[in-house]
Amino acid sequence: MTTFFIAIDGDNVGSHLEYFAITNNIEALKAFSAKFNSAMDWFEQELVKYFDAKVIFYGGDNLLASVSSDRFAKDSLEGLRLEFFRRSKSTLSIGLGESPQQAYLALKLAKTNGKNVIREFRELSNG
Repeated sequence: MTTFFIAIDGDNVGSHLEYFAITNNIEALKAFSAKFNSAMDWFEQELVKYFDAKVIFYGGDNLLASVSSDRFAKDSLEGLRLEFFRRSKSTLSIGLGESPQQAYLALKLAKTNGKNVIREFRELSNG
């Protein structure tokens, strides 16, 4: 049984928060924050519920978790990612790997290659 790591980061969250702060739009800032935080809380709970994920870190728009390969399905994770967008109107980039380092590097691949996708570390070695 293999353990996978899932690294998650919200796309453009900082830019949204900065814009609302710079324009003094406190109501939009509060609304965005509440909607995003609610969706992230939901996402974390769904990871635990469906994949028996062990959350290592969760704060703001970042999450790192481990899952057992016998409980993991990439298609199901994609479904959660799409539902997250429906709930929050924000997107997530996700990296998968066999270590936290690999998951983080896969996340960086996702972030630098258009965002709003799930990428796997093995894609880096396959070109």
